[in-house]
Amino acid sequence: MTLKHLLTGGPKPIWIRYLLILGVVTLITRLVLDSRFATTSFFYCLVPYVIGVILYLFVPQPQGWTKTRRIGRHLLATIIVMLASSALLFEGFICVIMAAPIYIFFALLAILFMPDVKDPDRLKQSDVFRASFVPLIIIVLSVEGLTEQTSFPREESITRTHVLDLTPEEIHANLAQPVHLDAKRSKFLSLFPLPERIDAPNFAQGQTHKAYFTYRRWGFTNVHRGETHLHMKTVQPLLVETEVTKDTSYFSHYLTVHGTKIKMTPLADGTTEVSLTIRYRRELDPAWYFGPLQRRAIRESGDYLLEHIIGKVPEPNKLGENDA
Repeated sequence: MTLKHLLTGGPKPIWIRYLLILGVVTLITRLVLDSRFATTSFFYCLVPYVIGVILYLFVPQPQGWTKTRRIGRHLLATIIVMLASSALLFEGFICVIMAAPIYIFFALLAILFMPDVKDPDRLKQSDVFRASFVPLIIIVLSVEGLTEQTSFPREESITRTHVLDLTPEEIHANLAQPVHLDAKRSKFLSLFPLPERIDAPNFAQGQTHKAYFTYRRWGFTNVHRGETHLHMKTVQPLLVETEVTKDTSYFSHYLTVHGTKIKMTPLADGTTEVSLTIRYRRELDPAWYFGPLQRRAIRESGDYLLEHIIGKVPEPNKLGENDA
């Protein structure tokens, strides 16, 4: 069977071909998601490229179209297949949004470096080289995460430091208050659902605070429930350390948060320099894509906590009531 026949032949009408492609793509995605490759570059680099090749081969290429128009058509087909297969596989909107850029990028490579000729049977030597060399590069990229030897360091910690117009005693009073996450978040953080309930009995060493999450993957249905347990490991006048002892929330699929450290340094002018360190482990590959996304999420989360929880301005007489 020639490449030209693959481009122009196939079942008719055309919608049958699209259904077959969607079925194959969904099956491939399901098999990989159920394997140990689900969090590796194999899934996020190689699989989208293979899907892009399938679309290139089995979706008819209109005669007389420019390369730009055909790329646009390929992009549209990629997005449709990605969204349809995600719905069939019950994937959540957060997964789709976070994975969409890398998925589309590798799927587009399938057409960007394919032969740009009117007759697919008449290939130039340069066309063959491009069509052969690009898959080799993608295969090399796809080994990241398959073993520890082919993985980049996963353990990370991020520290955010703010100077707060509060004393350490006032900061402790803030931490002892019920947690309210009603302050406005950044657009990026707003993608992630907040806990629906937080149980924090006492702010004291040895206590465990619990946050309960309900993640509706499709906005109203396909529900995942989980909880995060935060153990108060150290509570001292100038140091607070916590440790995550349990995490079954939707966050645990993307990263594993180990714990936090809050270090307070009183300054001469009555303010306090507060450093919040968050330790976590990246669970998704490739590192060059998910690493920056997760670092941004952790940085913005740290800033939010410092501004609206740790550094919250006490209400009048609130501190005095707590001391009483």
